[in-house]
Amino acid sequence: MIQLVRSMAAMLAAVLIATPAAADAVADFYRGKTVRLLVVGIALVAAGLVCDVWLPINKKLWTSSFALFMAGLDFVVFAAFLWIVDEKGYRRWTRPLEILGMNAIAIYMASEMLEMVLSLVGWRDPIYRTVFVPIGSPYNASLAYAVAYTLVMFAIAYGMYRRGWFVRV
Repeated sequence: MIQLVRSMAAMLAAVLIATPAAADAVADFYRGKTVRLLVVGIALVAAGLVCDVWLPINKKLWTSSFALFMAGLDFVVFAAFLWIVDEKGYRRWTRPLEILGMNAIAIYMASEMLEMVLSLVGWRDPIYRTVFVPIGSPYNASLAYAVAYTLVMFAIAYGMYRRGWFVRV
């Protein structure tokens, strides 16, 4: 059960990173088709969970069940964002997502490089043990570490946004 929760958290993080970029690319094409996106998403999630019986959902190996499950989750999240933002008009709360989405690839690269540097220098584990482990249970400490790491990445994205630095591919 604990492994499932950790896997779901990692998958959710992947979806949240990928969704703004995907949403921007296909929003015009799918406008008004929220229900269809939701139905397809639910079907893909179900297919991924069914395939999980034979081939476990594994992000590191990119199993077929993982691909189906994540594609379905992407569709469901995209349908929810499409409905909330475009159809209902609630846009104010999306500002942080816009800021992250403006430099999504740069922030992804920065997060990977920071993780690599922290590991190579040997600071990642000591930071985790001295700052986050005293907070509480291992799950709460891991969550606090992930939130702090995300806030650092958001600070980088916000700095780039304020200066008008946008990485284009």
